[in-house]
Amino acid sequence: MGLKYHKIFTHDHINARELSEVYTSDSSDHGRLFIILELPKQKIDQQPYIDQLINEVATYFDTSHQENPETLLEELLQQINQLLPEMSSAVKIPNWINTLDLSVGIIYNNNVFMAGIGNIRGLLIHSKQLTTIMSKNSNINPHKIFSDIISGELDDGDALIVSTESLFDYISKEKIKQLTGQYSPSAAAIKINELLETVPDFVTFNSLIIKKSAITDRELTPGEIKKPIDRDDLEIKDTIKPLPDQNYHSSLPRTKTVVDLGGLKNVGVIKKTSSILSLTALYFKTLWSMFSLIGKKIKFAWLFVFSTKFRKNKEEKTIDNIKEITNQKYFWFQNLSTKKKIGIIMLFVVILIFLQSLVFLTQEKADDTKNENFNKLLVDIETKYQEVDAKLIYNDEQAAENILLEIEGLIAQMVPSSPDQQTQIDKLSETLFHKINDVRHINVVPSPLEKFDMSANITNSQDIVQKEGIFYILADNKLYKITDDLLEEIFNFAGGQVANSMTDWPEKNRVVVSTLSATNEISYIIFDLDKKQIIGDLKQNSSNTSVKDLVIYGNNLYVLDDKNNQIFKYPESGNGFANGQPWLKKEVDTSQASSITIDGSVYLIANDGKIQNFLKGSLEPFDYHVPRPIIGSGAIIKTFRDSNYLYIIDPGNYRVIILDKDGNIKDQYASQKFDALKDLAVDPEEKAIYLLNNQHLYLLAINE
Repeated sequence: MGLKYHKIFTHDHINARELSEVYTSDSSDHGRLFIILELPKQKIDQQPYIDQLINEVATYFDTSHQENPETLLEELLQQINQLLPEMSSAVKIPNWINTLDLSVGIIYNNNVFMAGIGNIRGLLIHSKQLTTIMSKNSNINPHKIFSDIISGELDDGDALIVSTESLFDYISKEKIKQLTGQYSPSAAAIKINELLETVPDFVTFNSLIIKKSAITDRELTPGEIKKPIDRDDLEIKDTIKPLPDQNYHSSLPRTKTVVDLGGLKNVGVIKKTSSILSLTALYFKTLWSMFSLIGKKIKFAWLFVFSTKFRKNKEEKTIDNIKEITNQKYFWFQNLSTKKKIGIIMLFVVILIFLQSLVFLTQEKADDTKNENFNKLLVDIETKYQEVDAKLIYNDEQAAENILLEIEGLIAQMVPSSPDQQTQIDKLSETLFHKINDVRHINVVPSPLEKFDMSANITNSQDIVQKEGIFYILADNKLYKITDDLLEEIFNFAGGQVANSMTDWPEKNRVVVSTLSATNEISYIIFDLDKKQIIGDLKQNSSNTSVKDLVIYGNNLYVLDDKNNQIFKYPESGNGFANGQPWLKKEVDTSQASSITIDGSVYLIANDGKIQNFLKGSLEPFDYHVPRPIIGSGAIIKTFRDSNYLYIIDPGNYRVIILDKDGNIKDQYASQKFDALKDLAVDPEEKAIYLLNNQHLYLLAINE
């Protein structure tokens, strides 16, 4: 026995808000075609396009020689996929396809094949259970409008309802399930129409009931029918038992007069107002959701941090979840057969081998890419060196230096993939260091003489003072003494004091150390090197709130205060110093100054390499030859009364600079060993410079 079907089609062509059509073909060897179509009315007449669509699909169905109904439906959908975009371009309504509710299907023997787009619903009633097999689909791909086909065979008593959404707005699914399960399709359609009797005329119902009849299906006699029916709307297979003299064509109005408030949505002003209100509501809803989420996260974090009970519960819950999942997986595996267990283990091993192979291949490919880039950079560097040689032939040192800086950038880009490549990079860096300093006329010292290695005792050094061949090192908040190749700790600045800076007191066997207390209070400690003890201290001037550097000249202490743009002078008084006074007569920006030295004139050096000269508190002109490259940040400058030179260490460029007092460059020295320059001391005869390079003390001979 084949399937029976009946349509529910209630549509007022004048008052309805939609254009709606339902089409069922005659029975053929490849089944019966049905089309349910609906779309909202627009100012543009769309009826010709509806007619064209139905006609072309029906014609293709009637003339097709395809015997397989599912394949035939696929061909029909391909035709529609091509036809709809053409219609959309012709109708000139924005997003026209997205307004279309369309279902196309084939009934063949006891099977149904169908597909749908838009607001079309498909409900299956099987074994008194209702299942949605086709639902609203608004995400339509314009290049492939129909994508999936739903198919299946109906058993005795099974029913399928394909309908636009309006049917379910007025009748519950449970009621539809009850009627279709109890009655034949035609009788169920009549009962549903009776329930829809008072629905307004502007509402359209377009549905198809398909059912494989059961012996328990009920038919209706004319006496049971409350609403007149149109006999032409009944299929031959669905019979109604007539009663004598029953009038099948009596006319009663379907609806009562109603006020269509929903129709107001088509009024332009109301549409815009409704849209604005909807967007505003969405905005506040989004804000509320966001703040609600943030509030929950804050509450969770607060409880997690401050509530031991909450944290413990969360931890226990997490552990329980992990245990539950682990147990589930364990018992699942235990319940498997031996063959399945072996299969899973083998699959796991194969996956591990595959992943390991994939890692090796990826690593090998990455290494190949690294090697390729490495070799390319080598070629580029060699080419750059040839350009440098060409520039030097014409004595264009500036251009040569610029190219060497480009080579420095290329070396920085090199990533070694082996120890040999790292060795190559180190050699390239060393070669470049020599070459660039040669162009800059800087003497390279490959291996400076190491006077003392302090790495076994010192972590971080700060300052050095040299007195008659004895060296005093301020490091790790301690004062050390180096004599006769022996490092000796002579004082520990404990008790909450932190040693900040140290300077020599040339006329006395003393040093002065600035310290900082736990309350940021500055003190100047006078330390007697013979007695190895503190013999006095001095509280700073109330205006002197920082110590960048300090120096003693003429038994007066000068303190560089970079935060207050001032130099404070503390005159000698007894075994110590009197209260300090501002020394600079005019406001000068010393915020970037890093070091101070005095030979009668006061010299400051700044982080940008600028050197300033002051005399009696006033700024004096000082024209000096700016070295290449310019002096970097953290530079230290030193000189003394009878010296003809200014000695500068430039940590950022691994360099020592000697300037005469006229500003001319006497010498420059550079070494890759000068990688942590901290301070320097100059031999009184100016034949050697002692360089404090953190844990190492180097001796650098000065050229005559």
